[in-house]
Amino acid sequence: MHRRATILILAISLSLAAPAFAPASAPAPAMAPAPAMQARYTNPLVMENAGRLADPTVIRFEGKYYLYLTGGVSPGGDWGAAVWSSDDLVHWEHHPVSIEGDRGIGAPTAFGYEGWVYLTGNDRGLFRSRNPLGPFGFYGDFVDEHGHRLENGLHDYCTGCADGGVFDAAVFVDDDDRVYLYYAGGGGDGVYGVELDSSDLRQFVGPAQHFFRFEPSHIWERYGSHNEMSTQSWIEGPWMTKHDDTYYLQYAAPGTEWPTYAVGVYTGESPLGPFEYYEGNPILLYDHGLITGSGHHSVVEGPDGNLWAIYTLLYRNWNRMFERRIGMDPVGFDADGNMFIKGPSETPQWAPGVVARPWEGNDAGSIPLSEDKVYVASSEAPGRNAPYALDNNARTWWAPADDDAEPWLEIDLGAWEQQEFLVDSARVLFTLPDGDVEDEYSPNNKGAARFRRYKIEVSADGESFTTVVDKTESQTDNAVEFDEIEPVACRYVRFTLTGWPKDLPRGVLELTIFGKPIPE
Repeated sequence: MHRRATILILAISLSLAAPAFAPASAPAPAMAPAPAMQARYTNPLVMENAGRLADPTVIRFEGKYYLYLTGGVSPGGDWGAAVWSSDDLVHWEHHPVSIEGDRGIGAPTAFGYEGWVYLTGNDRGLFRSRNPLGPFGFYGDFVDEHGHRLENGLHDYCTGCADGGVFDAAVFVDDDDRVYLYYAGGGGDGVYGVELDSSDLRQFVGPAQHFFRFEPSHIWERYGSHNEMSTQSWIEGPWMTKHDDTYYLQYAAPGTEWPTYAVGVYTGESPLGPFEYYEGNPILLYDHGLITGSGHHSVVEGPDGNLWAIYTLLYRNWNRMFERRIGMDPVGFDADGNMFIKGPSETPQWAPGVVARPWEGNDAGSIPLSEDKVYVASSEAPGRNAPYALDNNARTWWAPADDDAEPWLEIDLGAWEQQEFLVDSARVLFTLPDGDVEDEYSPNNKGAARFRRYKIEVSADGESFTTVVDKTESQTDNAVEFDEIEPVACRYVRFTLTGWPKDLPRGVLELTIFGKPIPE
């Protein structure tokens, strides 16, 4: 057994200015009636049967939400073809999807039009189905205004075109039912757009327009962890939102592998511009914590009638081998009509429908209690010490010794002040195998072998423990978990790993215990 006190750099204010806590039964101010135990989420979002994910498009179709992502898996094992559904944007159910030709789709985008759900993606034509979960039949390749199939180099406006499709497509249906396609040219080439023929959505109406390209004077668009590469960028992930008769053309830069990955916006008075750059860009930028990049996104009206951004978040990158997940935060507009995204958030947030104006503040008031605290571990593999699970850094992880059959990690939340805290939730980020998404879904890693099982116990004295989370019989493949806990006063928290996917190395990227200090 290994015991080690980590260096503590932490100041906890217990003054009257500190956030107070209320009994679990007391409703929070300015919130609709909703059980707190069912009304929160954290980033990264919990996504069933999901590993590395990116490039989200979320649509609302017949009252339900459907999320299309890079990193899904088809019934035949081809990556890039799966959908997640939800009623509330928080709880997501996984659905393998059949696409004609068993074709995987990267950076998928979907939209509803006249009773059909249309689907396309990088270098793909158009597919459609009457059901958002498919099966999707091939509708046809995109063609230019002359009826020619889109090919790279065919036109100046087709630097992002290939094989009958475009790169990082996004489709916007305006209030008058006119349909517009937006896409990226690749590299610093910027964003293009064109109207589609509403009677044949494969057909361009006129030549595509080039709206903007990489501008080196926009420092945040430059390559690099510090935007230090002044001549390079990767402009991607366009998305269109209409608000109060203004069109907001959003995009991501400087590239999904950089911690400077962010979202910017141009505005215009029509779907095809002209567009003006917003000098307050970027409107979503990483916050130097667990999330180290936030880009390629979509925006949807939530069940509360407010707008929510679903975005790609980066928290691990290894010399351009990057690992991504999905995040969500509310969208707002200031008094001058400038768009912003209230994020990226890393602590428990209220779900859509709880706070009336979430863009003004959506934090649920629970703070991380476990970061850099004293610990005891059943074992530690060489170089994979337990503090790596408590450092708010997803690039490091705790791994137990190979012969530790049921490893555990115990945290002393209040060692320095002999203090108890009110614990109310926990987030667990598990390791994934090295390599690309295909490695996660090899035959040896399917089915029950991918279940991660654990329990969380709490104690006031470090001797007598009570179980508050029991997932020892879990039947869900989740690489990210968020567990609500009936608020309980305690000083010690013990996490025990009781089951792990066969033939995969064990590891916990991050274990975060959330709650509040108990005032004296």
